[in-house]
Amino acid sequence: MKNPDRRTRKTKHTIKQIFLGLLKQKAIEKISVTELCSLADINRSTFYLHYCDIYALLEEIELDCLTEFDRLAEEISRQSIAPRQVTRMILEYIYGQKELLSLLLLKNNRHDFWQKINRKVLQLFKIKTLQNYQLPEHMSENEFDDMLLFYASGFYAVFEKWLSEQCTEDIEKVAEKTTLFSQICFDHLLIRGRAGT
Repeated sequence: MKNPDRRTRKTKHTIKQIFLGLLKQKAIEKISVTELCSLADINRSTFYLHYCDIYALLEEIELDCLTEFDRLAEEISRQSIAPRQVTRMILEYIYGQKELLSLLLLKNNRHDFWQKINRKVLQLFKIKTLQNYQLPEHMSENEFDDMLLFYASGFYAVFEKWLSEQCTEDIEKVAEKTTLFSQICFDHLLIRGRAGT
């Protein structure tokens, strides 16, 4: 499949920016294709060339965001880095996307999008935890998954609070305290040392 040409990319970028501007002002169900096209200075046929409706546009914006996180997760998974560095990289991603994430997660309550991010973060946590810890004999993989889920819920709550406060607290401070919490939890419940070694 061919990559979209420059004109297509520019048109879609304009549509997305206008849409996000409107989403700051009103709920998605109150945004019309006619209004969006008028503000973007395009005709309706141009919009429908790229999207079947407003919700398809929103889904593509969310997919763009998730794809960016996938790239970050792949980079983190490949590297042998300290937990604090992992947290800092996730926080930097959130900071770089804070306007969009605030709009989607806090203002418009896009719970399905939040759940998709949660699943990706949880999978990343599992990979990185197993690079540094072993499961004790009495712990099943299902119990380990539940432990990570429990831990991640607190992690998400801290992230959401940080995001709701416009990410004003220093990234290093947030990374330091969340890493400390996780280390206390994992050192108590797991066996320190690379799994299988």
